[in-house]
Formats: sequence, C-alpha cells, structure tokens
Amino acid sequence: MKKWFVVFCIVSAVGILFGCETNPDDNCGGLDDIVSCVSVSNIAPSDSNGAASTNVDAVRDICSTDSSGTPTLEPFTDHNAAITLTNAQFTTASDSFDVEVHHYSITYTLINCPAAATGCPPLTGVEGERTFVIPKGGQVTATFPLVPLAVKQEYASEGGEVGASGSGAPFPIYTATYVFTATTEPFSTEIEISGSQDFTIGNFDNCP
Repeated sequence: MKKWFVVFCIVSAVGILFGCETNPDDNCGGLDDIVSCVSVSNIAPSDSNGAASTNVDAVRDICSTDSSGTPTLEPFTDHNAAITLTNAQFTTASDSFDVEVHHYSITYTLINCPAAATGCPPLTGVEGERTFVIPKGGQVTATFPLVPLAVKQEYASEGGEVGASGSGAPFPIYTATYVFTATTEPFSTEIEISGSQDFTIGNFDNCP
C-alpha cells in the first residue's frame, strides 16, 4: 500500500515555517539554527478485532447462530490507525523544540474503482480535536480513525461495492489523507503535518 509523508521545518530564529525539500538522507532541510522537523513517520491500520489490516469492513455479518436462533455478529467498529508523529532536530541545527498537536482532519480520495464494482461513492471527510505534545527529539504514537463507523455505513448506504463476505468481489481502493494542525511551543506558530494511507473497503470476514 502506498504511503507518503510531508515534512515541515520550523525555524525558530525568525518564527517562520519553512516547507522542506525531501532529502534522501534525512527527509528534511532548513537553516543552521534551532530547527524542528515534524513528520508523520508511520501509519499502522487495524481492523475491528485490533488486527493489522488495510481491508476496511463496511458490512456487519452474522458469524454464527445458536440453537435458539440467536445470532452472533462480527465485531463492527471504527477502523483505526496508530499514527506516529516524530519531532526530529535538523541534522545541522543547534537545538529543537516541542510541538503541540491540537486538531486533525481526514479526507478521502478514490484511487481505484474496479470496472466490475457496483459503486465507488465519495466518502465524507471527518475532523476532530486532539491535544498532545510531541517533545523535541521524540515521537508520539496515538490512535486515530482511518475509516469511522459512520463513514463505513455511508459507503454501504450510497451503493458502494460490498459483495458477500469472502467473495473476492472487486472492492475499490481509497486514500485517507491526514492533516494535523499543530503549534510550535516557543512561538505559537501554527503548522500542518500530513500523511496518507491507502485502504480497500468492502465486505470482509472479521468473525473471530
């Protein structure tokens, strides 16, 4: 699955945000002063069972039925992702500083709609508030939704291809793009950090 990351460098001498060129060696750039380079360094999706997966289940299936006819349903929750944000000092800088994240948004882009799919509807983006500090020279891993339950239900209700669980139906692929809004601690300068994750959505078997 494709992942891409955008790195921003914050130069404290003048309190100005500089967007960095991607560098093969350190994925950053900036001025030789006090510089923090903040990036999304990893996105690890997990399904409703907590297992690592980029297959998003959009339909809740019946796993089994007991002798009285009572069904056991498969787990059906947000499809989440553990996202790691890293605050690294630029290689030639003399120091760096803390950055505080306070807001996030997710937008969805369709990147592959199979010809045989019955539908590949647009998905409504989401946003929320989350406050935590990424310390200088450190990183923070926090759980965010990749595809919330409401977006799964939207996909199914808007005619997205679901097929039968385990059928190998031609499910579409989307990209979720995260944008984190943060503030540099010393200067209250607002910055944005972004990263993305591809996922397939349809009817997958998550029965235990």
